[in-house]
Amino acid sequence: MKKYVFLTLALVLAASGAVATGVHIVGGTPNSANTYPFYGGFSAFRWQTMWFQTELREAGPVIKIEWQMRSASGGQGGTYRNCDILLCITSLWAVTSTFANNYAGNTPVNVFKGTYVLPASSANQWVTIVEPKNFTYNNTGNLLIEVSWQGATAGTNFFKYRSTSTPPSPGRVWNTKSKTATTGTVSARYHQYGRITIGYVGVEATSLGRVKSLFR
Repeated sequence: MKKYVFLTLALVLAASGAVATGVHIVGGTPNSANTYPFYGGFSAFRWQTMWFQTELREAGPVIKIEWQMRSASGGQGGTYRNCDILLCITSLWAVTSTFANNYAGNTPVNVFKGTYVLPASSANQWVTIVEPKNFTYNNTGNLLIEVSWQGATAGTNFFKYRSTSTPPSPGRVWNTKSKTATTGTVSARYHQYGRITIGYVGVEATSLGRVKSLFR
């Protein structure tokens, strides 16, 4: 009977995708930090950047995006109202000043909508920016992220990024006047440092215990 139990558990693990997740460090080696887009000094914000396919190299659902706080200090957190976070696959390798053009003809997916609460954090802490439930990366294009909000009560939050033109950076574009702005200011020497998890959630240990109990 034990052989059947082990075989069943192996099949459950295989079917669950328990090992089908990958954590990818993106953005290169950070050498600077910036508060955008979670900075409460403005009444509104629209912001975009992207990560390269060569940094990800894996297809599957994006289930977590994290950024790291700067070494000098933690973040004060904040509340950002009327917030939207979008993900989109794009064929571009650098952002332009026109937000819609950066989708490269594709339709972005809204992975967060509502009041966004960024928790306070400590120096060098990894902070979860979003945990999408509805976006799948195809491993062919680059991955664009957009954050917009209207109205905030927030402190200062510095996230690490890499400032360099060699190798090329995808850049960022932002507008501090309106979350629906059509154009913004481009900073070319910008590559957001972060961790992106792609894959499926594994089986919990408690679930395996329940499966085993069926065969006792």
